[in-house]
Amino acid sequence: MTVEWGRRLLLVALVLAMVLSYQAVLDAPFVYDDKIEVVGNGTIRDLDEWRAIARYNLSRPLLVLTYAVDFHRHALEPRGYHLTNLAVAGLAIAAALFLAEGLLRLWRVGHPLPRAAAAVGVWVLHPMATEGITYITGRSESLCAVFCFFAVGAWAQALLAEGEGRSGSGWRALGLLGFAGAVTTKEVGAMIPAALLAVELLGAGRGGGAASPAGRLRAVWLARIRAVRWAWFLPLAALVLLAGWLRLQHAPTFLPREVDRPLPTQLVTQAEAWRHYLRLWLLPWGQTIFHHLDDVAPASLRGGAAVGGWALLVAGAVAWARRVPVAGAALACAALFLLPSSSLVPLKENMAEHRAFQTGLWLAIALVGSLPARALRPAAWALVPVLGVLVGLTQLRHRAWQSEVALWEEAVARRPEVAAAWYGLGDARRFASDYPGAEQAYLAAVERDPEHLDAWNNLGITRASLGDAAGATEAWNLALRKSPTYCKAHANLGVLAAGERDWDRALGEFRTTLAYCPDNPRAHLGLCELHRGPRRDREKAIFHCQAFVDLSPTSDQALRVKEWLLELTF
Repeated sequence: MTVEWGRRLLLVALVLAMVLSYQAVLDAPFVYDDKIEVVGNGTIRDLDEWRAIARYNLSRPLLVLTYAVDFHRHALEPRGYHLTNLAVAGLAIAAALFLAEGLLRLWRVGHPLPRAAAAVGVWVLHPMATEGITYITGRSESLCAVFCFFAVGAWAQALLAEGEGRSGSGWRALGLLGFAGAVTTKEVGAMIPAALLAVELLGAGRGGGAASPAGRLRAVWLARIRAVRWAWFLPLAALVLLAGWLRLQHAPTFLPREVDRPLPTQLVTQAEAWRHYLRLWLLPWGQTIFHHLDDVAPASLRGGAAVGGWALLVAGAVAWARRVPVAGAALACAALFLLPSSSLVPLKENMAEHRAFQTGLWLAIALVGSLPARALRPAAWALVPVLGVLVGLTQLRHRAWQSEVALWEEAVARRPEVAAAWYGLGDARRFASDYPGAEQAYLAAVERDPEHLDAWNNLGITRASLGDAAGATEAWNLALRKSPTYCKAHANLGVLAAGERDWDRALGEFRTTLAYCPDNPRAHLGLCELHRGPRRDREKAIFHCQAFVDLSPTSDQALRVKEWLLELTF
């Protein structure tokens, strides 16, 4: 059998193993951020509106386009989206095998193809890959990984060709295409130029063994720097600058800021998050869709432990890289692709498993590249039971993905003291029409965090759904006692009053809502309905109806309100 046929058979086997492993979650529902990025994303409803699709998230137009194609073919049937996720995961496997084999060949590691296949198998069948494959919103990670792996793999092929005296320009051009695909899928793609530079610098010795003596180290690095084909990095830099300019044109700041977290706290907290990611890849136990990692105070004992642990990780990686150069390149890439989501940017959740989706492959490449030749045979025998255990753990992980309620029950079981986990469970039960169960979950949330305004608000919605108007009013008023400007509670009190035909109270609540939140669509809709109906004020009805349509043009009520506007204006 030729090497090429062996490569094809290994690829087919890996893709088939992944598909069989993920059959159990093909009918998993939309969960968590899926309800915002897919179910609630009106821009994906019409493929012809490509400008709206591109503008929805300027950092991820290619990703949003895939959702639009899925909606065109499957509407809001989750199975179709999961099938697309599996197809993307299959492409990621192919790109990962291409990358891993290329890096191992670049550093002249023996038996590169079987080692690469082992690394990809461990990575893709690992339960930590679940969020990147099962979670529909996690497609951002797996699709970006396709392009990232391909770009770095193509660069490795270019270096191999140039090391043999052939032109690597074609491969470098393909690397640029991979970068373009990655950077239009997710922000993490912007790290590709740094990863390519790391591979080019560290791979300049083509597997030159251990580090040079101290006296020669500077000369070696100067030679490596001079050997870099810097001209190929100019288009990469231009694309990065273009992406940054586009973001600045459509965002108030270059870096997103979901929460107000001081930079020292952010950095120390992420130092601890890195340790958690590494632990989950090495020991996949305690996984959940909601890792509530508390902010870590830099001056605390925990903060010192976080920084010290991170420093030990870095020192260990450097020592590993000195002994095994290919591991150094893989670990450098693992760190680079984790940096965008786990360093400077203060995101609402300090940790999420899908952010470390690529990390697992780079760690696996470092491990298989470090195995000495004498350890290959026992490692091959050990691989079968290891993969079996990983598949079994992945199947256990899939049980939680069968329903959104199960996912949040798991989160609550992991961290029962966290209000946000109970709040997520309340939402899941409410969406499943389990209103008594949702009420209990929201009560548990506000018991743990009395300042959780959204929990009070949704408790009111749940009680209203149960026909308990007095209980709903009590919940919303409790939220307003804590924050008199909380617009959701005012708007919901207005909706409740309108349902009870108390027009004056409804008008008062809707007007109060707009006084604090002028762009609240629910308040504009309420005033639109009131002035069109019982209050009979045509001009005010037109104003508020038009404001609602402008604010929520793709909502379910927008078409009905547009019909009202036609009646009112003609």
